Amino acid sequence: MTDRAVKASPDAVTEAPIVPEPTQAEIDEWASREKRRREAWLNGPSAEERQAYAQRLRQRRLAEAFDESEHRIEESLRLGLHYGRDAQLAAEGAMTLVYRWSRRTMSELIRAGREWEEETSLPMRRRRVPLDDEGS
Repeated sequence: MTDRAVKASPDAVTEAPIVPEPTQAEIDEWASREKRRREAWLNGPSAEERQAYAQRLRQRRLAEAFDESEHRIEESLRLGLHYGRDAQLAAEGAMTLVYRWSRRTMSELIRAGREWEEETSLPMRRRRVPLDDEGS
């Protein structure tokens, strides 16, 4: 056992795990890798990397345009359904008002016509007897 090993007794104090320090060769290798990476970054992307980036950018913009167009289509459909429903309700309401007005007006016109007939008829003419369903 090494002198840094933790003893398996309950009274033993636990130490932090030992991390070996990198060797000089590992440090030199890392430094050269880092130097190459930084030089490559300074030199900029290669022609293949630029082409691949341009292709990814085109695809992303096409996808965004497609998503935006799809959203516009969905919004147009939603508004079309909404306004279509509003138009349907307005037409039904207008027809209901016209129907109610026409029935009320027609009955008023008929009643006025009967009253006029009664007022202007000659005395020899017989008086019209209303039917049961006409009311008085």
